[in-house]
Amino acid sequence: MPCPLCGEAKRFFDLRVRYPDEHIAAYRQLYGDKAASEWKSCGTCGFVHQNPRPSIEALNAFYTDGAYHTTPTPLAYNDRDKYMKFARWYYGDKIDYSIAQSRVKTGRVFEMGFGFGGALELFRERGWEVYGREPDGRLAAFAREQLGLVGPECGLVDETTKNPPVDLVFSNHAFEHVADLHGVMSALRSIMKPGGLIVTVVPTYAANRSNMSLRWMNSAHYSMFTTSSLDQLVARHGFEPVTGTYRGWRKEIDDVWHVARYTGKTLDPTKFYEDPDRVARFVNWVNPLRSLVYYPVFSNYHRKVARVQYVQEVFALARDRLLRR
Repeated sequence: MPCPLCGEAKRFFDLRVRYPDEHIAAYRQLYGDKAASEWKSCGTCGFVHQNPRPSIEALNAFYTDGAYHTTPTPLAYNDRDKYMKFARWYYGDKIDYSIAQSRVKTGRVFEMGFGFGGALELFRERGWEVYGREPDGRLAAFAREQLGLVGPECGLVDETTKNPPVDLVFSNHAFEHVADLHGVMSALRSIMKPGGLIVTVVPTYAANRSNMSLRWMNSAHYSMFTTSSLDQLVARHGFEPVTGTYRGWRKEIDDVWHVARYTGKTLDPTKFYEDPDRVARFVNWVNPLRSLVYYPVFSNYHRKVARVQYVQEVFALARDRLLRR
């Protein structure tokens, strides 16, 4: 199948994923009896993606039918305050980063794949007017009924996406699920204010510090991005890359934060092509070695961060009590 980013149809490098595909049994309507998804790097631009993969039509139907989120809504989410406590922990740093990058104190934001709506609620608390689309009706209903979000809609981000021009497009772990990258970018371009930003957070195999980077390459995801491949994607659709980092968030590792500004002028995408052979060597050999080297520090990293935060909170509480004496 052609590369979903540059369209190359013949040259590909095989990639080895050494971990079981733990999700594929739940996605039989997409994969039939396959035991694992197959991954390749494009022989022209180096983009890492599933190949072969389900069709755009099948993937879109999979998400709009609610087949991706099959587990029940967590009981804690019945309590709005408990859900928002999680949302503040998980999204808060990303929201603050996005607003700081936009240099707009308050404006309009659109989130692609807003899930249960926690990120949009945090934007709203900061004075922003919120919009978005979420293909899963159950999740969209939660955002509407539990959080009171009325601007966001249930549906795919496609040519039917219509809302007032926005200052910021935000997405968190959504682009790796997108079936039609260029269709989505065309839709997002149509709702951007001139000079507006698109802030994208996605999992990555690059600059890894754990084996999670390769575990991301499973049947639940269709593309794996780097700063360069995100640069290439946005350049094709009138955006100018601003910045990208693999070290955006202390609470989760092996993801990339990327920022681009809408100018309306397409850039030469070949400037952002990656060496396909180098990409394949990294995924097949360098990445696993990095995971071993970093393992003592970054295994169960989120738990270690939580422990450090707990100790900091205890010390802060003790200090406050001493100062009040």
